[in-house]
Amino acid sequence: MLFKRLVDDNAKIWNEYINHEFVKQIENGTLPSENFMFYLKQDYIYLINYAKCYARLSINAKTNTELRFAMKFQNYIVEGEMQLHQEILKLGIDTENFSDFDESILNMAYSRYMLSVGESGDFLDMLIALAACAVGYGVIGKNIKQRLGKIPSSHPYKAWIDTYSSDEFLSEVDEFIAFVDSYSNVVNESKFSRLSEIFGNVTRLEVGFWQHGLEMKMQI
Repeated sequence: MLFKRLVDDNAKIWNEYINHEFVKQIENGTLPSENFMFYLKQDYIYLINYAKCYARLSINAKTNTELRFAMKFQNYIVEGEMQLHQEILKLGIDTENFSDFDESILNMAYSRYMLSVGESGDFLDMLIALAACAVGYGVIGKNIKQRLGKIPSSHPYKAWIDTYSSDEFLSEVDEFIAFVDSYSNVVNESKFSRLSEIFGNVTRLEVGFWQHGLEMKMQI
């Protein structure tokens, strides 16, 4: 299947992404709160742009099925994940008054890269540009939940772990993977090489996103 081929072709960087030190510290609850808030703020800004990327995906759609998929997932980002971030960020960050200078350079590079893929490529190119984020968080959440079992109420990142390990979120992940896999038989080797390059790049950017959360770096 196509998604597994992409992961296998980028196994090293994918493993760095789903097992990053930032993720490990979330799991064991040792990530300093200031690092988590830095990450959460940047991720909220990222999700705004990520939702826009689904709008780009809908522009690239050639069929009603593709269009419905893009619109559904855009709505899920806006109504689901961003709501979690808003609730947590109410602890001390005004989400309604972000400026251009609140976005880190790494964050900027990630979202602009995805948009550039959609502008220069086709629907499938853009779909794969969205895949590392769409699937990786579910893999991470599921792995953490399997290792920890029931998350105690005292865990500082219980809400985050519960969100990304929930049946609802994992169902969306499975739907995303199945949709990617539906293109398996129409991808030749030349196209796969292009898709693997895109997938590798966005996975590298995900690793960078975790790392800049550890370092709290606005600049590169």
